[in-house]
Order: sequence, then C-alpha cells, then structure tokens
Amino acid sequence: FITVFFVGSNAVNAATISEGIYTIKSALGNNKVLDVNGGNVANGTNVQLYSSNKTDSQRWYVKPVEGDYYEIISMLDENFVLDVDNAGKKNRTNVQIYKRNNTNAQKWLIKYADNGYYYVISKCNDLYLDVNGGSSADKTNIQMYKGNKTKSQKFKFIEEISGTQTLDDGVYNITSFANDNLALSVKDEAKNEAKTVLKTKDNNNWKQLWRLKYLGNGYYTISSYAAEMFTLDVKGGNAANETKIQIYNSNNTNAQKWIIKEENGYYSLVSALDHMYIDIKGGTIANGTAIQLYHGNDTNAQKFNFTKVDIPQIPNGYYTLNSALDETKVVDSNSVIAINNLLTELRTENNANSQKWYIEYQKDGYYTLKSALNNEYVLDVKGGGVTNETKVQVYKSNNTNPQKWYIKASSDGYYYLIDKNSGRYMDVAGGKTSEGNAIQIYNGNETLSQKFKLNTTTVNTEDTITQSYEEGYYIITSSLNNNKTIDISGGKKANGTNVWLYDNNETIAQIWKLKKLSDGYYAILSAMNPELALTAENANMTNGINVEISRYTGVNTQQWAIKNVGNEKVIIASRASGLNINVNDGKTTNGTNINLYENTSSNQQIFKLTRHTDVKIYNGIDVSYYQKNIDWEKVSNSGVEFAIIRAGYGGDWTKQDDTQFLNNVAACERYNIPYGLYLYSYASDIDNDEYSAQAEARHMLRLIDEIEKNNYSPNIGTKVFIDMEDDSVVNAGKDKLTSVSDTFCSIIEQNGYTCGIYANKTWLTNNLNAEELAKKYEIWLAEWLNAYRPTHDYAKTKKPSYNLTPIKYWQFASDGNINGISGNVDMDLGYDIFD
Repeated sequence: FITVFFVGSNAVNAATISEGIYTIKSALGNNKVLDVNGGNVANGTNVQLYSSNKTDSQRWYVKPVEGDYYEIISMLDENFVLDVDNAGKKNRTNVQIYKRNNTNAQKWLIKYADNGYYYVISKCNDLYLDVNGGSSADKTNIQMYKGNKTKSQKFKFIEEISGTQTLDDGVYNITSFANDNLALSVKDEAKNEAKTVLKTKDNNNWKQLWRLKYLGNGYYTISSYAAEMFTLDVKGGNAANETKIQIYNSNNTNAQKWIIKEENGYYSLVSALDHMYIDIKGGTIANGTAIQLYHGNDTNAQKFNFTKVDIPQIPNGYYTLNSALDETKVVDSNSVIAINNLLTELRTENNANSQKWYIEYQKDGYYTLKSALNNEYVLDVKGGGVTNETKVQVYKSNNTNPQKWYIKASSDGYYYLIDKNSGRYMDVAGGKTSEGNAIQIYNGNETLSQKFKLNTTTVNTEDTITQSYEEGYYIITSSLNNNKTIDISGGKKANGTNVWLYDNNETIAQIWKLKKLSDGYYAILSAMNPELALTAENANMTNGINVEISRYTGVNTQQWAIKNVGNEKVIIASRASGLNINVNDGKTTNGTNINLYENTSSNQQIFKLTRHTDVKIYNGIDVSYYQKNIDWEKVSNSGVEFAIIRAGYGGDWTKQDDTQFLNNVAACERYNIPYGLYLYSYASDIDNDEYSAQAEARHMLRLIDEIEKNNYSPNIGTKVFIDMEDDSVVNAGKDKLTSVSDTFCSIIEQNGYTCGIYANKTWLTNNLNAEELAKKYEIWLAEWLNAYRPTHDYAKTKKPSYNLTPIKYWQFASDGNINGISGNVDMDLGYDIFD
C-alpha cells in the first residue's frame, strides 16, 4: 500500500510508498505497464512500455533505501534494479535494469502527481521517468526527461494484493478503527447514487448495516441492508483520488467488488479498481464526513472495524402474507396444486393452502417460502428476473438466489420481503387491492405495497390433495346440475375429440376410469378405450384452454389432481397448468364446452364423482377380408366401440394370412378403436405339425409380431380368440376339439396375451367342453337373433338362449349394417370388455 505525506503546497509533493510488490501502470493507457524486454535478466536489458500480462517482467519490488529514495527491484531477479544508463544527465537517457550497485542511478524519488498517479525522479539527474513520445504502443522506450507534468511522466503504483475470504457472509456494522462510535452509513434516503458518510453509530439504523457476500477470487460485494438492490460502488467506476463512494444498482462491475484486507486488528477495503482504498475524506474522522476512494496511505482514514449483527430471526413455520394495503388480502397462488410457473396474486383470505407459506430460515439472513400445497415448491422470481414488475411465482425448489428472500421488519409491525437475487422488494402491482392483482418485484420504496404482515397459520388438512378415490369407473357430474355429466362429443374416439357437458345417459362416453399414478396424481381414462385419456389441449397457463381426449402417453397434460371439497364433490386440476376443469361460462345446456380456468371454487369447477358399478355394454363388430376396404373413419363415428379382426386361418402359412388384417389393425389404431384378433381354426389335433393347434398358435403369434413392429397391440380385455366352428373337424370329437382350444389359448397366454374361444351355441353345447374352458378363458358366443339386421340397441334388450357358461362377447347377427362398410357385417356386444 501507499502512504502519502504532503510537503508544502507545491503541485508536486513527496510521497512515501510502503515496501512491497507493485505493477507500475502508465497514465497513457489502462493496460500499459513498465516491462523488462523479453524477461531478460542481464545488465543493460531495456525497460519498455508493454501491455499488462502479469508476468515477473512487469512486477517490481519497491524498497526504501535512504531518505525519500527507493530501489525498484525487478521480480525477475532480486539483484537487478531499475537503472539510468551510465547515470546520464541528458533528456532521453535510456532506462534499463542493471545489477544492484548502490549508485544514485538506481535510486528514485516518488512524488505525488494527481488522481493516484506519481512522478518517478532519478537521484542522479533530477530527470523524470518518461514514456518516449507519449506513445502507448507496446515496446515504446522508457527514458529520462525533464519534468513536464504530462501523462508520459505519470505512473500509478498498483499494489499486489491477493484477496481471501476474511469475513463470513452476513450483515455487519462498519465503523472507523480510530472511533468505533462512527459508522459507515448511507446518507439520507437509501436510493440509487446515494452518498456514503460517517454517522454516529446506531444499530437500529438500517442505513448503517451492510450485507457482505463473498464472490470468490478474493472479492466481496457490500450491499445496503436498507435497500438490498443497492451495492457499495465507486462512482462512475473512476479509479481516481477523491472519487465519491456511493450505493448503486447491483451490476457486477469492478466498481462494486472489494477486497476486505485484514491487518493488525483492523480491516481495509480495497477496490478492484487499481487496488485503491475506501477512505474518510481529509482524514477527518467525524460525524458527517464523506467517504471517498483514495490511494492507499496507511492512515486511520483507511482502517475500519467490522462487527457482525444478528438480525432477529423469523421462527420457522406456516404464515399468511397479509398485505398492508388491505389485511384481508393475502399472497395466493390460486390453485389447488403447486406446479412450476404458477403466478401469485393478491386475493381475499379464505384458509386455502394456496395462501399459506412455510417460512424456513436458511443462513446468512435469508429464507425460503415453501407452498403449503407442496413443500417441494417455493416462492420464486420468474425467470430469475431482476427488473421492476417481474412476476413472483411458484416454482420447484432449486436452491437458487431467485428463491431466497431477506425478511426485514419495519417499525410498524410489517415486513419487507426482498429477493436475494435482484435486491428488489415483493410488491403488490400498482398498489391495487383488486382480486387477482399481480404480485411482483419492484425497487424498494417502503410503501404499503411492499409491506406484509406475517400471520402464523396451520395447514388446512381438508384442503390437501390426496388419492382418496379408489381406482375404478366413475360418472363425473357437474354441481351446476346433477343431471349433467362430462361427456365425449358424439362418443367419438379420435385424438382431439372435444369434451363437453351433456345429459346423463349412462353411455360409455360418460364413464371415466380413475388410474392412480405414483406421485399423487390420476390419469382419467375413457371407458370407451383405456388408451384414451382426458387431456388438456396444451400446457399453457391460460384461462380457456380446451379439454379433450387423446391417446395416453403420461405427459403432464394428461395428469390430474383431485381435491375433495366434501360430500363426494371435487375440484379437478391439471398438473400441466394448475388450472381447474371448468364448465364454460357456467352454462348447463347440452354441448357446453369443458375447459380449464383459474381457481374460482365455484360450482362451475365442482363435480361429483359417482362410482359406476353396472355392467358396461359395448357395441362391436367383427371383420375380415370379406368386408373388403372399410372406411374406418365412418365406422369410428357410427357408434362402434370395439372391433375383433380376423388375423388369418389355419396353420402358419403367409398365404393364410387375412389380406385385410394389417390394414384393419392400422385403421383401428389410427381412429382409436379398441380391437382384438381372431384366427379361424381348422385344427383337429394338438400334435406339433402344420395342421395342429400349435401351428395355428404360431401363426397368430407371427402376425402379432408384425403389428407390434409398428407399436400396435390389441387392447380389449381378450386380446386373441380361436374361432371354433368349421364342420370339417367335428368328427374329431368333443375331447379332441376341447384340447385344441385349450392348447391354442395356453400358448397364446404363455406369450403374454389373454385368449378366448369363439363358438356358436351348438359347438359350445355339443362339440366343446365349454364349462371347463370357461373356467380358464373368455367365451365369445355366436347366437344370432331372429330379426332382420338387428341393431346394437335392439340386442341390448334381448338375451341369448345359451346359458351353460358366462359369456364376455355376444355375436348376435351376421347381417348388420354399419356406416363405412359395404354389405353385411357381424354385430357384437361386449360386457365390461376392459375389465
């Protein structure tokens, strides 16, 4: 460091420099320093101007030798020093390094010039160290010249200081070492460019409290506790004596970085700007004296004490944040679940968990505020923003500074919550108390908009999300009208089909299956197809997002939280957006759209879940190449709810594959029509040959492999059937044909697919041991109604005469008429086909 003694009132004053290592910087350029040419250690090696590179060629040990004179020793070799060539007395005499010889050519007087710069004068000739021609180019020669007060003769001695972490992060008083009753303080209001001064110490005065944060690499930031967004700063970044020290918006520049240097029981504050020091102006250690930047002078004006201040800690626990604008209003995430990017708002207090925050002390004076909805989510500044009006949101905890808050008490019982990242205050936008007004961050202004009362509270256990509803089928009825249910438009199954409100008619389109997920959420699957799920159109946090059905993939737009609000009534919230399932505009006419909307807790968003335990009867068809090219889109829209597709017939020959099999499977996948597969059997034996049950099972498994290459798979409860009806094998006898059916089905099931038996009443009665087979496999009965082209609705009013075993599927006609199919088609009913 540098100590200055003023002698008289001359423009050039003698100065004393403490012994130590320095870089000697020219006033001609910020990055130009004295340098030994080529790092050569030899008598006569030239000294030049060169860009700073921090090598030993540019480091000098300054050591007092006699009176006011110094040796300036090269750090390349302690035996070589700055030297005037042959002690010459003429202008432009060269400067070099030379082996120490204790002559006047190696002794230098250092005199203060201005703004932290010095003149360096040789004892041998009274000439000044000078940059030839005032050029700042690399390799410009250093010479001796008559004093002329130009920048060519001004040099700054920058002390080599290696900063370390000398103090823990925290809040401190900074007082004068010479008078501990005088503290570093923000003058008047804590605002941008506010000056710093010495003030009589007052531990209750926030303007005298400073938050230290160690940045690494030896540097700290020192921010005002009274206004956390403001940092101790060198005005204008000007590394010159008497530059004002102020507080200024944090900007991460060197003007705001400080080494806190510990020495002999006191501390010095050294700027990253040329290692100049914080200084009490004029050395006047008195109340009201301004604080400035100055070159090091080893006086008491640059020595300080740091005393850590214990800020009263908020006890850990649940709180509401009641606004000083209107204490009936609190900070609220207005959702029944916690998710990322959930914006906070000002809302009337209502005991909801969305309004409750677990305040938990971390360290160094800051806290996290966890949502009572889910303690993995915390109050967060959106996008880590640092500008005014950046929104405050809920986000999953990640331990970053935008999720950390300083909580400071005001004198009137309220608190300020200050974002650690930006230093800005939590704020009610525009000071408005309207319901739903945004919570943001803003420059500290200590208005009512930034004051909150911390009221202790407890978690509302009735307001928590639980998986209290068992898996199974439900009707979802609106609280607006108990005869209106959530329904799939037209009973259609295509991805993107709209969901609306409709009269309860107990059709499959109004039955939903709750499936518990591992982390507290549900998938809500359509009873029409377990691969179709209730889906938010997209994940935007925007009121009015549509609700539809689409193939279930497990994305967040298909995951739902169910909040029980009593009397078997619930609110259903999207995991993707936090918005609630909502009846648009509260209308109850058929076809009213179901969408997503922010939480209102009104009947528009309250539904009753009623368990559906009755048998679900599905409309089906079975098809083969006989139906030729089917328009499956029309079939899908015709009320057909499942299809059973012929894969082929007989043993494992490709010529016996059904020629429409792959087309029919692909179409059912495309239009989300649930389907199973069947193979027409000619087997009369179980021996492992080309005409056996084993060969037919291999045939079916090969065709399943083919469709699974396209990620296709049969998805009704009974995936595969063997069709036992051909008259050519009747003579094999009941036992043999039963064994064929059993063998085929057992091989299929050993490969992971459920299997069943198709047969007509005669076969089941006379040609198969149906009672034994039905104990292991589902039965698909063929018994046609005595009616011309009977419909599904007609068949539902009838029952087959066959009653030897339970049946899962009933083929009731072969002459059905379905839109999209030319000619006749087999008609079926299925009973709880996915269970």
